[in-house]
Amino acid sequence: MSEAGAPAPGGDEQPSRVARGRRRVAGAGRALSDDLVGGFERDGYPRGIRAFFAVTIAASVFVFDLTFTLGAYRTVFYSRLFEVLVVSTVLLLGTIVLRRFVHVRWWSKVLLAVPLVWFVQRMVRPSGPPGTVARVLDDFLVGLTVASVPFMLLVVARVLAPEYFELPRRRFKIVAMLIVVLVAVGGLLVGLFNYRVTTCHDYDIAGDDTPANCRQQPFDTP
Repeated sequence: MSEAGAPAPGGDEQPSRVARGRRRVAGAGRALSDDLVGGFERDGYPRGIRAFFAVTIAASVFVFDLTFTLGAYRTVFYSRLFEVLVVSTVLLLGTIVLRRFVHVRWWSKVLLAVPLVWFVQRMVRPSGPPGTVARVLDDFLVGLTVASVPFMLLVVARVLAPEYFELPRRRFKIVAMLIVVLVAVGGLLVGLFNYRVTTCHDYDIAGDDTPANCRQQPFDTP
């Protein structure tokens, strides 16, 4: 029989040692694991971590290309405008076809219709020389189409990655938006100062038009 006050063999001391051992093993496992490579499979992650990265990466890639061309060429490439057109048209038609099951506010439909209005206007009356009414109207509708991109990204994220909006902390969503905004600003600056990181030869190899201020040789100033 054990003395008074002394823990009996197999008593509370042994479970506590086991618990400490398990915590040490778990801590070592976390230290050695790589969550990016492992795909965030460990227990204890807030719901939506994968969606956080998926939404942030996809949006950042899109806006970087959009703002880079805007900075380098002072315009938005037709291919990006067509991508926005396709996304907005699919969403708009979907809300019309599924109107019995999907409730969409009128202003959402207006925003979705902006790229389609630009496309119809371009089909009916192609853009004319600078300064003409047709050119001014076309530039205005292109500007509205580009301005509708944040709304399109939000809707696409809602549809394709709803887990993102289930993140338990609001700051996660704010951080994702800030990252996308910083990438967009970075793309614009890289486009404006493209001669710092690319040369005219880079655009020629890629089959692209050369920006007006591109660098002719690796060590020449524009």
